[in-house]
Amino acid sequence: MQFSAEVFENGKFKEELLKTWDELETKYNDSLISFGIIDNRDEDHSLKLLNGIPSGLATTFYSNNMTTSSFGLLIDGKMTLEKNKPIYLTAWLGTTKNELRSGSGTTGELPQGIEEAELAFIYKVLWTDKEKK
Repeated sequence: MQFSAEVFENGKFKEELLKTWDELETKYNDSLISFGIIDNRDEDHSLKLLNGIPSGLATTFYSNNMTTSSFGLLIDGKMTLEKNKPIYLTAWLGTTKNELRSGSGTTGELPQGIEEAELAFIYKVLWTDKEKK
């Protein structure tokens, strides 16, 4: 299992952050997977991205100048993972403009409105083979 946040700028994929993976477990019934963003705009114009996974917590900072943002779920119930097909769980969209479509959905796909956001973080889970170094 792989957990990460994809970064989009002006609707285009830029990079992947907070990428973590572990051995495949067949059941995650008692596991908590969480994502969050702490806005430090008043202090240093950065966002602190959080990725809570079964084995711990991953964090990173991302500098930005967004003035409006939206954070929403991209699923509305149980999802079945398919190998090598990502499920997008949550989305944070940001802009310096006066309007922004909320980044939400129900099917685990990339949200509508991502192309309108100047900056977006999309948290995902992916079932894949272990990466080789």
